[in-house]
Amino acid sequence: MASELINKGVLADLNKLNEEYKRWAEANDNPIKAFADYVNPILEKLNLEVDLINTEYNVPIKSKVKDEVIPFSGLSTGTKGLLLTLFPLMQLNTDDAIILIDEPDRSLFPDIQIDLISNYRPIAPKAQFIVATHSPFIAAAFKPEERFILYYDENGNVRVRRGISPIGDDPNDILRNDFKVDYYNEFGKKAYQDPAIG
Repeated sequence: MASELINKGVLADLNKLNEEYKRWAEANDNPIKAFADYVNPILEKLNLEVDLINTEYNVPIKSKVKDEVIPFSGLSTGTKGLLLTLFPLMQLNTDDAIILIDEPDRSLFPDIQIDLISNYRPIAPKAQFIVATHSPFIAAAFKPEERFILYYDENGNVRVRRGISPIGDDPNDILRNDFKVDYYNEFGKKAYQDPAIG
C-alpha cells in the first residue's frame, strides 16, 4: 500500500493520503484486529494494548502510559507468556483438541491470574485443557473433581489426590484444603500474635 501511495504521488498531500489510506483500510481487514479485540481488555490491566497502526512489528504492543510501541523483547516474562499462549489458540483449530499449558501463571500478577482460565476457555470452547500450576488462583478456576494435586507421601513417593474446595473458592481455602499448605510463615504467625510487631 505504501508503494502504491508513493507511486501515486500522494505523500505530499496529507488530506489525499488520509483519504487513500481510509479507502484502503476499509477494503482490507487488519489481520491482527480480531486478536487485538480479544486481547486488549486483558492487556488493559497491564496498561498495554495491541497497536493496530504500527507496522514495524508483527504484533505491536503499545504502552498506554508512554504511548510508544514496546519491542517484544522489552515485554515482561509474564506478558510474553500470556501473548505466546493466546495467539496460537486464536489461530489454530482447537475443536476436540487437548491443550496442555504449563504454569500459565508464571510471572503474572494475581489479578491477571484470577481471570486467566476464563480468558482461554472462550477461544477454545470445545477443547480439553490440562493445566499444570502452583497458583491457587488458577486452581480455583476448576471444579474440585477437575483438580489433581500431586504431593509427596511420607516415603517420598509422588501421590495424587482430588481437590475438595469448590470452584471459585477463596485462594487461601484452595491452599489450605487442596494443597494442604499452611500459608502463614513463622514470622507471620508471630506478628499476628504479638501486638508489638503487628
